[in-house]
Amino acid sequence: MEGKTGSDPISLLSLPPEIQTKICSCLAQSFEQSTINAVLRTCKHLYEIALPLSVSFFRNATSRLDDSGACSRARNVQFLRYILIRKPELSKYVETVIFGSFSSDNPRIEHPKDIAHLKDTQSTKAEVDVFRETIQKKLGHFGLDRFPWYSPWVREWLDGLAQGNTDAQITLILLVCPNIRALLFERPKGAQTFVRFLFVVGLLSNAIPGGHYPEMPSGVPLLNVQDVYHEANDVDIRYNDFAGHAQPIFFLPRLRFYECNLAFGGDGDPQGLTLLKPRSSPIEEIVLRASAVSGPIILVMLKACNALKKLEYTQLCTTTAYRGVNPRQLAEALLLHTDTLEDLFVNFEDLRDKRWEWEDHTDTLYMGTSFSQLHSLKRLTISMQSITGILAGPPENFTSSRQMPLQIEEAPSLVNCLPESLEYLKIVACGEEIQEKAAELLRTVEKRQRFTKLTYIGFFFNRWLMKPEIDLRCDMPNVQLDIRYQTREEYVYDLARPIAKSGLGGVRNQISRIYGADARQKYLMRRGL
Repeated sequence: MEGKTGSDPISLLSLPPEIQTKICSCLAQSFEQSTINAVLRTCKHLYEIALPLSVSFFRNATSRLDDSGACSRARNVQFLRYILIRKPELSKYVETVIFGSFSSDNPRIEHPKDIAHLKDTQSTKAEVDVFRETIQKKLGHFGLDRFPWYSPWVREWLDGLAQGNTDAQITLILLVCPNIRALLFERPKGAQTFVRFLFVVGLLSNAIPGGHYPEMPSGVPLLNVQDVYHEANDVDIRYNDFAGHAQPIFFLPRLRFYECNLAFGGDGDPQGLTLLKPRSSPIEEIVLRASAVSGPIILVMLKACNALKKLEYTQLCTTTAYRGVNPRQLAEALLLHTDTLEDLFVNFEDLRDKRWEWEDHTDTLYMGTSFSQLHSLKRLTISMQSITGILAGPPENFTSSRQMPLQIEEAPSLVNCLPESLEYLKIVACGEEIQEKAAELLRTVEKRQRFTKLTYIGFFFNRWLMKPEIDLRCDMPNVQLDIRYQTREEYVYDLARPIAKSGLGGVRNQISRIYGADARQKYLMRRGL
């Protein structure tokens, strides 16, 4: 009998079970579930391996960047029937849930699947009875009925389930899946059942006044969530109410990563974040891209983190946008995490109009020397003005009775602003005015007097604002000096702005985890993230 040679093909069935599971898990994370569902029909062995994985990744959103973001009500109903009625033992395997746009009533733009299968978008009376029993079983033993809002909320929830509302359906999915690790959703519009559910989760986590549990009780929904992402998907709408949704999210006891895109928050009031307690959240990484969030809101969010390791903030300013946090406010807030913060990416859109700050509050336009106290910081990407107080050019649409100087008087040198712990430094949106300060930094690094851990130094210049080439050198063999000249398009790209390219004629988010996975991956790779 001939034995197998090294060239013999290896079948999936011949692989160890752990390898089979890993392969099937990759299929389960595709945009369409049909890939993993096809494995279920192959043989009994692969059926047993693939069955838990077939529900591990539940996605209810369109798959392309330029599609409508409406959830499918029919898909929600189908999933609830499967994990709650047909195979309830599978609900514990749901780990990632991704939802597009949903609301308390019919979506503004119907999902194509719902139009074709309208009869499948609503639950039967028998199913609603099962839903009622499930809600009572999951929440009944927490004593929530002592609150006057509880019974009306449950009634509205059940009515919504009977009517096929995406808000009610999604909230039930989150209730019955105890091991969700990642939750991704587009800004819910008028989704009161979902918003109240987040409040209840915070209440049961003993984070909201009125909770009377000395320790967190078992069975709390979303107990195992570690990663939350939410976004607005249109720059003209933005996420003005993100803070009200973020507050209960920050109460999640095992949350490590939080990201919100197009987050906008008012000039001074911390809004819905007032109940966050200092050092109460285990969040280690916060990302706010294409956002304009006020200083007080940023401060409350950072205060709530027990040990923040990474922060990314890219500012988006429009004619109707809030001003957002300024560099000095952010630097002061970051001092709360001098012992833990390792990675900072901040870009304040230097060319934005500064008419409200420039003449009277120039000291707020750069971080200041206190920034050097971040002695655990290893990676820093920052725009030139934010770290030096120098502008690469006049701000856009700036009008003033006085001529604007491009350099703030008495702005400190780079060597006095940067932490000694840095290993990676990239300064973007540069103008030729930074050359003297950059040369001083490079001389200091060459002499190994300070910044002995730096191995990468990058200066990315705005090509369209410059005339001469920059003459900067570093002769240290173990230090990479990276000088680049960016186009206007590349400058905008660094700011993570949404792009005006959509089949519907709108503006879509190029770094969306929900709709633009491929575009997002290319964006992050290009930025070195």
